Amino acid sequence: MSSLPFDFTQRIQQDAFYPANLLEALDTQAPTSVRLHPRRTHALALGNPVPWNQDAYYLSERPSFTYDPLFHAGAYYPQEAGSMYLRQALEVLDLPKDPVFLDLSAAPGGKSTLIAAFLNQRGVLIANEIVRSRAYILAENLTKWGYSNTFVCNHSPEELSALRSKIDVLVLDAPCSGEGMFRKDTAARAEWSLSAAENCAARQHDILEAAWPLIKENGYLIYSTCTFNPEENESLLKDFFEQEDTLVVQPTFFEGMQQDREKIGHYFFPGQIQSEGFYIAILQKSGPEKNKSKAKNSLQINKTEQQKGQQIAQTLPLTLNVAHDFWLENDQLYAATCVARQFFEKLPALKWLKKGVHVAQLFKKSWAPAYDLVYSLDLEWELPKFEVAQEQALQILHGESQQCPLPAAHYLVTFKGEKIAMIKQLGQRFNNLHPTEWRIRHLPKHQ
Repeated sequence: MSSLPFDFTQRIQQDAFYPANLLEALDTQAPTSVRLHPRRTHALALGNPVPWNQDAYYLSERPSFTYDPLFHAGAYYPQEAGSMYLRQALEVLDLPKDPVFLDLSAAPGGKSTLIAAFLNQRGVLIANEIVRSRAYILAENLTKWGYSNTFVCNHSPEELSALRSKIDVLVLDAPCSGEGMFRKDTAARAEWSLSAAENCAARQHDILEAAWPLIKENGYLIYSTCTFNPEENESLLKDFFEQEDTLVVQPTFFEGMQQDREKIGHYFFPGQIQSEGFYIAILQKSGPEKNKSKAKNSLQINKTEQQKGQQIAQTLPLTLNVAHDFWLENDQLYAATCVARQFFEKLPALKWLKKGVHVAQLFKKSWAPAYDLVYSLDLEWELPKFEVAQEQALQILHGESQQCPLPAAHYLVTFKGEKIAMIKQLGQRFNNLHPTEWRIRHLPKHQ
């Protein structure tokens, strides 16, 4: 691995705040950790639990997640251990029964899937990503996580004024200089510079200015980065919130965490705690919105389309474990938990990439099941299941269509009981419906 940047090394060596072994730790192997889906099964060989997240574990070695069909089923999510501390941050918040969450810079989806599991169909989660290509990956990961109260949009923070004073919890994993990535990413070392870090701090300030008005009075901001630079963490927060009515919320402390210089947030330093490197702070908006202006909203779902959607849903072989509302959009049937749909319908037409659950699509005057139903937890279309072994599972996830002696129908493909794909049997062969952009590019060499 390439050497650490000189200016970074100088800063760490000259500041007694940093652990003495930090530079040495950055040249050791980063731990591998996963967060399990609380409602699905897996076949991983788990190591020690991650202390601050009840669903998370370290792995003794990093397996090839791509070639595990259960990874594609959304049975677990590989995630840096420190960032999974978000669960502890959520636990200390005083939230309404159905809170509205906004994950502002959400791709690829680690924190969004964690929030979705925490909510477990309560409230609503809007996951936003400014980069279009990354937003599609975010939508894929949230779809595979299976909750019906999640939405994905693709906007800059400045474009989200329609959410002004509507958000109970805004999670901002801010774009940063990435010093916590030095342990595993040579490119992060090569791209780092003092000027890049300064630019990141300036961008973070701009994002905070755009994001803060979106939060309700008494709502929360959870701010995090994967850098050790105080100018992107506590110094930035101290300067920004000197002009705002803000309270610092202190979360549960775990051994190895280190409070920052301003007593605002906490660091997870490699060599001191099992993490690649992470910073997190929780702030509560304690005063009313300044210079408040009412956003102009228009209905996202009109009543006629909602009524049509409800009528169509009643004709389909659907099983609901949680109450859902349905609506129709351009011959596509969607559903969401009732609270999530009620919130969503009042928003203007933002650039949505995911809207609750895509249930069905009109095809030759009949309704066919949509692909979201492969992963949906509490809304299911009663389809026959087709259990496969690992080799065939990977072939299907690769996009292959095969000869198969099954009666003509749509089938949910399962692996070890978990749904991984959907096929449509025609004659002696099935059509593989697995989305092209989700497919495994290469099969393992032994196949």
